Amino acid sequence: MKRFAILLGALACGSGDRTPPADVEVAYGARFDLGQGEQALIGGEARVTFARIAEESRCPAGVRCIRAGNAAAVFGVESPAGTATLTLNTDREPRRAVAAGLALALIGLGPPPVEAAAVDTAAYEATLVVDHAP
Repeated sequence: MKRFAILLGALACGSGDRTPPADVEVAYGARFDLGQGEQALIGGEARVTFARIAEESRCPAGVRCIRAGNAAAVFGVESPAGTATLTLNTDREPRRAVAAGLALALIGLGPPPVEAAAVDTAAYEATLVVDHAP
């Protein structure tokens, strides 16, 4: 969350010099993992930041549930086309979204919740694919 705030602060000031270095560098269209609070540099020009989890109602591992439940992850995006904040879901729409000239798809989110255990928010890792918007 701290990195996301720093990224947004740099954008608000109009200075790319304050943007922290990316934790991950990937090509457009490549599948990659991003931990909560981390950011990826996509194709050398766009940035995606895994800001936070907005909802966690997935069925815990090892428990039989009527529904799978949903987790919603919030991402910040920055590209030459602009900036945006997107919320993507694991079990309902939107799982994919287009903003700032980018198409983001949330492929997965781990780890799954565990029954009667506190969620370690630092352990969240999103699997994403980012491409140019159609």
